[in-house]
Amino acid sequence: MNRLKWWFRVVGVIYVLLGVGFIPFINAARLGVMLPGFDAPIRGVAYRGLLDFSFMFGLDLLVIGAFLLFSSRNPLRYIPLVWLIVALEIVRGIFDDIYMIARGYFAPFYIGFILLHLVIIVTGVVFTRRAKAEAR
Repeated sequence: MNRLKWWFRVVGVIYVLLGVGFIPFINAARLGVMLPGFDAPIRGVAYRGLLDFSFMFGLDLLVIGAFLLFSSRNPLRYIPLVWLIVALEIVRGIFDDIYMIARGYFAPFYIGFILLHLVIIVTGVVFTRRAKAEAR
């Protein structure tokens, strides 16, 4: 069960760090790297709209990360959260990254994230199964 506890903590920290990256002033500083060639005028409606919309996504990541950290105190009680994270990592993670690559975005960046999603998925499933077996 200790591995599952650490899975909650590590994945929680990853989610919190990713969420912080979408705070508008931080996200603005890295926008050119994430979207090379983004041609909206700075402070224009499209530019501000992108920062504001992605901030909402960042808040989601922050809340999920904080709840994962909270849940690490009693991981067996929060096993359904593991399955939610696995589903999100497949759909919002891997499928979305494949979509972004197909749309012409910087493939190495998204391939790196696909690998991270796979690690989170596989370790979450393996550690959950082990923890449930230990609890029996």
